[in-house]
Amino acid sequence: MCGSNLLSSLNHVQPVGNATCQELKPEEELEPATTICQVAPETPDIDICQETTQKSGNDTCQPELENQQESAEVSEENQQESAEVNQENQQESAEINEENQQEKRTEVNKENQQENAETNEEVIDEEIAKESGTNTCQPEISKISEEQVGDNNQAYQHLLATKYPKPRSYVQVLEPIGEDSYGVIYNGWHRKEQKEVAVTIMKDEEKQKEVLNELKVLETISGHGNIIGYYGAYFQPASVKMPEYEGLWISMERYSGTSIKQLFNSNISHSLKEGWIAYTCKEVLKGLCHLDKHKVIHHDLRPNNIMITSDAEVKISDVSYATIGESSNSTAGALPYMSPEVLANTDYKVIEYTSKADVWSLGISALEMAEGYYPFSRFPSHARIKRIMHGPAPVLLWDSWSDNFHDFIKKCLQKNPDWRPSAEQLLSHPFVRNIWNERGVKSNIKWHLQREMKH
Repeated sequence: MCGSNLLSSLNHVQPVGNATCQELKPEEELEPATTICQVAPETPDIDICQETTQKSGNDTCQPELENQQESAEVSEENQQESAEVNQENQQESAEINEENQQEKRTEVNKENQQENAETNEEVIDEEIAKESGTNTCQPEISKISEEQVGDNNQAYQHLLATKYPKPRSYVQVLEPIGEDSYGVIYNGWHRKEQKEVAVTIMKDEEKQKEVLNELKVLETISGHGNIIGYYGAYFQPASVKMPEYEGLWISMERYSGTSIKQLFNSNISHSLKEGWIAYTCKEVLKGLCHLDKHKVIHHDLRPNNIMITSDAEVKISDVSYATIGESSNSTAGALPYMSPEVLANTDYKVIEYTSKADVWSLGISALEMAEGYYPFSRFPSHARIKRIMHGPAPVLLWDSWSDNFHDFIKKCLQKNPDWRPSAEQLLSHPFVRNIWNERGVKSNIKWHLQREMKH
């Protein structure tokens, strides 16, 4: 406050705003002012304020209410903005969640498709052949589970396309050269091996399933000179431009020659010379040793499945009944060439046997090469089985055969498989080890075949 002497001289003061009062020099002598002070703001009359409030109904004398209203408006605006932001964030989160769910569904579908494809492949690889009885060693391709594969042709086609490559980079097909129950056979050229091959194109799905076991065996044993050559399987998907090439391609060795069955049937005596038989048995034993090495049992070794080329090379063919494993209880194959331990499984028994069953089949085949027929050929099937299982072992009937040949047949046809030698042991037998003039025998066979082919 400025004091009483300042109030008595207000007429001589020029107010500057409402802020300050400055000392002036009046005409009358005053005490010199030594203080500069601030004028207090005028205080409104309380009664006037109350009257104004009663008239207007609003408390204009309290600025705090205005501040509260402004704060309320600002907070309301902030809440609206926050609500809008939250809504936008929720929409973005929902979109992101939806995208993530779609990606997860896609990944799950892909995984399920892969699992289904793997399951179908396992089902195909674990099946047992029709003729295999209770054999658990031999895959059966003809009875694929309908629940897992069913009529879904696309799933099966995808399985083949995954398992086998397209043939374009490997094999070129040329002109058709024949047809069998599996499909059309083409003359082909194998680009990697640089040689002519025979290519069978199989379109029928059931036939494809039947041959998958054979392909698995061929992949295991291929590459030996006494086994029919196999150069791969390929799958050509459906094509609009070349529908005739659609299907499963099987590339096999192409050769000129015949089967041993046709060879001895072409002779008047329906018999082969002993040297020819010894040479053939020796080569077949080499092939059987290769099968033993890879734990494969042929199950259907007979003269129809022993091929001889125009170069006198002997090859085992048709492994459609073969099983992979050291033992088997399959009853697949041709009955006249079955060993007693194989036939024992026909009486509702399960008896495991080894590859020595193929040695028995070779002995029966050698008898047929020598005398033109297999043992007990005139008996009906039931009586023949009884004779093989319970009768004496078959022997050579002609007197013209050597002692070594008789002994070889005796060794091959031991009824007890424990006493029967293996293929490797038989390779040291004098009948096949000491072939007189083996080179001349081979040349004689070669000349005979080439002459027959010309006619």
